[in-house]
Formats: sequence, structure tokens, C-alpha cells
Amino acid sequence: MSVNQVTVHGQVKPDGTLEVTERVDLPPGPVQVTVEPAHTTQAGEDTRLVLGRIWARRAARGAAARCKEEIDADIAALRDADERRMREIEAIGRQPFRKRE
Repeated sequence: MSVNQVTVHGQVKPDGTLEVTERVDLPPGPVQVTVEPAHTTQAGEDTRLVLGRIWARRAARGAAARCKEEIDADIAALRDADERRMREIEAIGRQPFRKRE
């Protein structure tokens, strides 16, 4: 997506006109508009179809999925950070209480 390209949401009205429901952060002037339906999950829609559509859009944008090893490494890093923080909190709790003067 270029610097001068934005994605906004809108609504197609019954008369076929388009109403943009968000502020468009572009300078005044002519624009080119491409409209595609916003996909929402319909009752009973297969989860695999929804996920397939999401993955296809991510791939089209160039977003790569993380592999198992990357996810596991992120989880391990979060756990390590939590463990370090718990040790810091426990160390603070072991310090004697000092009265303010």
C-alpha cells in the first residue's frame, strides 16, 4: 500500500451510492475508488472458508504466517519475561519495611 493510499469502510446504500463512514486522510482532489464487499461471517458459514479467505488476503498483502518455531520462541520469551518480573516482585516483598520519616 502506498503512502497516499488508504483503506476506509463504507456502506453501499439501496440507491447504489457509496457512503464512506470514516474520515479519508488524503489531500483534497480527485481519487480512484475500488469497492469490494466486506466479508462477514454468515450464520453457519464454514470456519475453514472464513480462515481461507483471511489467509488469502494476508498472502496478497505479503504478510507471512509465523512458523511453529517462531511462535514457540515468542511464547518462551514471554514466559521468561514473566518469570523475571515475578522474581523482582518476590525480591521486593522480602525487603524489610521502612517507615517514611
